Amino acid sequence: MAAADYPKSLFNKGVRTQDEEHLGHVMKETGAEIVVFGHYDYRFDVPKSTIIAVGRNVILGMDYAHIFKYKAAKDAPLPEDTIASY
Repeated sequence: MAAADYPKSLFNKGVRTQDEEHLGHVMKETGAEIVVFGHYDYRFDVPKSTIIAVGRNVILGMDYAHIFKYKAAKDAPLPEDTIASY
């Protein structure tokens, strides 16, 4: 999915895997990734290149079992912004 296909902001959109498991919500967006806060105090820093669809939810092109390779410590510093301000 090309960056031009995204809505202006993904902030607070629900995030699901392609097998329809709910992960959480987008809490931060950078030029290359989204930060998702989910259940059980999970945080995932997921590359935007894994996004296959955006509508009411952001759909990731992976099954739930594979999302844990993107797990990050909830209290770790958030990634730097790389989105240009308008």
